[in-house]
Amino acid sequence: MEESEEMIAREPKRCADIRSLWEPFRRKVERLLDRLTERGFDPIIFEAVRTRERQEWLYGYGRTHHKHSKPVTWTMNSRHLSGKAVDIISKSKLWNWPEFYAALKTEARRLGLATIPQEGCHVEWR
Repeated sequence: MEESEEMIAREPKRCADIRSLWEPFRRKVERLLDRLTERGFDPIIFEAVRTRERQEWLYGYGRTHHKHSKPVTWTMNSRHLSGKAVDIISKSKLWNWPEFYAALKTEARRLGLATIPQEGCHVEWR
């Protein structure tokens, strides 16, 4: 079995449950989802809180496994670990809708939430 196949098999489970988020942040995320829906988009939570095990696996992606791929996270101290970050994507177009991600950033900022340039889907509490 190739290394990447082995690592894929061991990928820790992803949590997309909005209830796993820190309560003050969760309330803002709910408003963010509502605002995007009102604008005609179809937002869904791709990932909410993360376990330390999943964060380590994601940090290793492109570094210690899947070495021919780009890294997918840049820190071991993600706000996902404390339920203060969320990844939101389009249900129908996934990551392939630039207008969706522009609207996501605009609406997140209006709610006082932060985004990061290298991850269009990422929104966090600051």
